[in-house]
This record gives sequence, C-alpha cells and structure tokens, in this order.
Amino acid sequence: MTTTLPVSIGGHLIELSTEELSRLYMENQIAFGKVTLELQRRRQQKRIHLLAKDAPVGPEAGPDQRMLIGPELGFDVYNFHIFTSGRAAGSDRFHSHGDAIKFYVAGGGYEVVGDQRYEVKVGDFMHVPGNIWHGTENPANEPLVFLAVQQFVGTFRQVPTPFLHERPPYELPDVELTEDVMAKLDPWAMYRLYLRQQVEFGKVALEIHRRREQKRLFVAAEDAPLMEWGPGRHIIMSPEIGFDLYSFQILLDCLSPGEEQGVSLSGGDLVKYCLAGQADELVGDRRVQVNKGDFLHVPANSRHETKSTGSENLRYLCWQQLPGTFLQMPSPLLP
Repeated sequence: MTTTLPVSIGGHLIELSTEELSRLYMENQIAFGKVTLELQRRRQQKRIHLLAKDAPVGPEAGPDQRMLIGPELGFDVYNFHIFTSGRAAGSDRFHSHGDAIKFYVAGGGYEVVGDQRYEVKVGDFMHVPGNIWHGTENPANEPLVFLAVQQFVGTFRQVPTPFLHERPPYELPDVELTEDVMAKLDPWAMYRLYLRQQVEFGKVALEIHRRREQKRLFVAAEDAPLMEWGPGRHIIMSPEIGFDLYSFQILLDCLSPGEEQGVSLSGGDLVKYCLAGQADELVGDRRVQVNKGDFLHVPANSRHETKSTGSENLRYLCWQQLPGTFLQMPSPLLP
C-alpha cells in the first residue's frame, strides 16, 4: 500500500482551471459549512456523561461503526470524536483521515498503514497518522472490533510554528504570571510578555516535534498492562515518546480508593473511559457519578475534579487534546 491517496480519488480535479477550482471549492465549502453549523447547534446540549448500558465496548459492540462521543450526539467536543468500529469476518476496508488511535477489544487481524503491516489482537493500540492510506484486514471467522478516537472530520493538523530568536530584538519583561500583575501591563508590555513565554514554549514544542520523527505506530498489549499499572499517570501514545500525533494523546490515569485529583481549568477536550472503579466527578458546576464502562467528556477550559469513591483502584483510559493546541471552531463563509 502507498502512503498517498489513489489517483481515482480526486484525480479528475487536476484538470480544472484556477477559476473552476476556486468556484468548486467555494460551493463545497458552503455546503460543508451549513452542516458544521448544525453540529455547532447540537453542541449546545452540552452532554458530558454516557452510561455503560448505552455504550457497549467489546464483542457485543459488533463491527459496524457506532458513535459514542461526538458533537452530532450533543457533546461539546471539537477536536476529536470516539466510536466503536471494526471489520466483519473475512472483510477489509481502506481509506484516509486525520490522526486516529485504535484500541482493539475483540477478535484479531491486520492493520496496514502506508507500506507497513501489523498483526493486531485484543489489548493492542495502533496509531494511524493523518493523511496516510490505510486499512484493517480481518481474515478470521469472527468480527474484529476496536474502540477508536479520530481527529474530527474537517479539522486541520496543528503543526508547531513558534517565533524564535537567537537574541531577542528587544527587552522582554520578566514578571510574575498572575492575573493582577498582567492586568496592569500596557499593550506593548503585554505583547512582549506573551512573546517571551511563546519563545520558551516554542523551544520545547520543537523538541517534541523532533521526537515525532521516530514515527512509532504500535503498542502491544504486553507493553500497556492497563489493569496492572499502579496509581499515577501512564502515557500510552504521545509525541514526546515518538508518535507522530498532533491532535490528542492517550494515557491511563489510575487513582487509589479515596484519592482526589483536580485542576482549575482542564485545558483542551478530554474524554475518559472508566475501565474499573467508581468516581465522583465535578465538571464545571455539574456533578456526575461514574461507574465501570461509563464515558465522561470534560469540555475544554472546564473546572474538573475527580474523587475515587470505590473499593478498588479507579482506572480511566483518557483521550486528551494535546496541550498547546487550539480548539478548532467552525467559521464557514455562507451566502
């Protein structure tokens, strides 16, 4: 398989003139924009909780795609969505899209990503980078099922482009980063402070970008023992450990019984899938009781607190928007 799209997909567009291509682009953007605004309207339902009984994950989910978390279902999520899918016995399918991570929950088969082919089984994780032709093959006699997170259709890859200097062209302020101090800065001082922090962040962002060049794709179940890891945060796939991810990362959060965890602002989109235990969750001003098999969505920039309330360790499989990236909100041009 190749890493690029087959010529049969969009190949006829090469023959269009500049004017024809521009007109077609605008026509399609308008049609796409109308649909994105309907999704934006549905986000206003602001759902955050999906019960286990409404979200089968495993053999019972079946190989057909079933949406779990997404704006079309009323969740105020922007950068990715979550679903179960798979392949029926003896079938395959090839396509491309943005960043995706698959967690295999039933059956087995093969993933073909570009020119690489991996055998996959229950408990494995596979990263499919954006814009790579890929597919899932199931030669077995039983369905192959996976839980997937995918960069939301229509969003763009956010590649770091920091503004860096060998020597700053002007003095950069060094002040305490509190609301009271920053509120008193004049516009020029505020811009220079922003630039200073962006430069420091940019240096780290470029190192993380360099590590993406390892282009890791696969984590075997044996290297991600979700039910054995002790309390703490365990990274499964992220750019700093060599995965060419731009939209989100995946990790396991484990809390001991009675342990609490909280942040004043959650950052970007976050979805948590409860593998074990029970929790009391505060999301903004809403309190939710979470049990095994439930999904919880924490919208970007929400206050978020977790307390493990069960008698066993609380285990969350978490998909988190990469820190430092931005929410991609629709802004279509409509007539």
